[in-house]
Amino acid sequence: MKNIGAIFGVVTILAVLCLMTTNAQAARLDLETRSLKGIAGVYVVVEAPAPDLLADGLSDKALESMINERLTAAGINTLSENDLSKPGGAIFYVSISSVKSKSGQYACNIHAEVIQAASLSRDPNILTPATTWNSSTMGVMGSATVSKLNESVADITDEFIRDFLSMNARPVIKPKIA
Repeated sequence: MKNIGAIFGVVTILAVLCLMTTNAQAARLDLETRSLKGIAGVYVVVEAPAPDLLADGLSDKALESMINERLTAAGINTLSENDLSKPGGAIFYVSISSVKSKSGQYACNIHAEVIQAASLSRDPNILTPATTWNSSTMGVMGSATVSKLNESVADITDEFIRDFLSMNARPVIKPKIA
């Protein structure tokens, strides 16, 4: 009976958090999407997941590679860390927070954000890192299905790609006919 109460508590908390996340995403400001206009490319950073997620098969390096592949396939430049000092560079940052229960269930939150250099309105000469776009999702899964987190990270990456491309239309190159 103790497990049922604990599971109910976790499910209730996740339901409330899901509602808050859904409302936050539904209210995404046009300003967030517009902040992506003119970005020359992104440097992908994936925070290392908790050791228990790594032990159950999740890999931050594999996630980083998958994100880079999706961005490149969409025509978005992926930058090196050295490229960040150039104008138009930004960071696409992804983190996965998790809690593992004794029964092997995970409660996970995936968060992604774009971080850019921004100037202060009171003094435009002062630049500071600022989150200009973000998205997150959460869920519960067993340790045997940790790989499903890859799909959730891909979904958030695709959300970013859609928003990015809506502000940075890529020209369609038409072949010349001789």
